Amino acid sequence: MHGRGGPRRLRQRRTDLPRHRRNLPLHSTAVGRAVLAYLPKQNVDELIARGLEEFGDATPADPDELRAELQRIHTDGYSVNHNQFRPGVCAIAAPVLDEEGTPLATVAVSMPESRYDEARLPEWGRMVADTAAEITGRRPGT
Repeated sequence: MHGRGGPRRLRQRRTDLPRHRRNLPLHSTAVGRAVLAYLPKQNVDELIARGLEEFGDATPADPDELRAELQRIHTDGYSVNHNQFRPGVCAIAAPVLDEEGTPLATVAVSMPESRYDEARLPEWGRMVADTAAEITGRRPGT
């Protein structure tokens, strides 16, 4: 599960390693972009104004490119990271939302690039998005 650690960073907590925590730039990971896609435009603009650090050639560091990607994520319901933060690592993520549509956490699946299959992305993305939607629907008050 993942939660927001501030306007620019994402606090990551792996459920399989209870003491594993670190802060990651929101724009550079599938989890971060799943959160950003559902935040108010002002929050996204603030993050972009601070600069988008590149972690490799695939990191979305261009503001227009990032905005277009966030729109796609909002439309599709899931985000994808294909070597954008760490080489050789891919991930798919979708937000768990509160009753106003604000992201509270994410559901994510990560894998080594050797297991990533572009042809299966729609299937995997739908599975992750459906799981996040199910969790959202089970929250008290929703």
